[in-house]
Amino acid sequence: MSAITPPPHRLSSARWQGLRVGLLGGSFNPAHAGHMHIARQAIIRFNLHAVWWVVSPGNPLKVKDPIGDLAARTKATAEFIRHPLMCATSIEGTLNTRYTYDTLRTLCTLFPRTKFLWIAGMDNACAFYKWDHWKNLPGIVPFVFFDRPPASTKIKGKRLRAQRGIRQRTKIMKHRLQRGETGVFWMLRGLALDLSSTAIRAKTKRK
Repeated sequence: MSAITPPPHRLSSARWQGLRVGLLGGSFNPAHAGHMHIARQAIIRFNLHAVWWVVSPGNPLKVKDPIGDLAARTKATAEFIRHPLMCATSIEGTLNTRYTYDTLRTLCTLFPRTKFLWIAGMDNACAFYKWDHWKNLPGIVPFVFFDRPPASTKIKGKRLRAQRGIRQRTKIMKHRLQRGETGVFWMLRGLALDLSSTAIRAKTKRK
């Protein structure tokens, strides 16, 4: 299998018109099986046409964590993916956006007829209140958080789960996105993998 080529760019709106696209954001330093697991689950459960692995120029919440060259990480991520419905993109670098809020607003403007869904592991939900404009994010596109032990046991008391005014759904096995749909999906059923890029880097350094 080979990845979708070429990856999206700011003038490729027509190519993605009417499609359901998952956005898996991260530093991917490196990309690993845990990322691939939730990307595949998103395709299956939300009947997605594609998943874009949005390689971040830099995580604002990890300013002390060196993440290396964007082009190199994008290339390595693309080589890792090798899936016909997925591609790695450095479009945040092109758009000059660093915060998810800015990225989503820009993508929705550039791709007005594409149905986007943001994909993340449950660990991101635990720190979601630290994201820029976090209360507004699920009102731009739906956010789906996939179970990742032990984060799922901690989520009940977190600010996002308790936030009023955001439509939240749990126990969803399959769902087809509708145009203009928003809110949060909590994917608490099915196989969950406990992997992290930080742990992989630490293990590599010890070798």
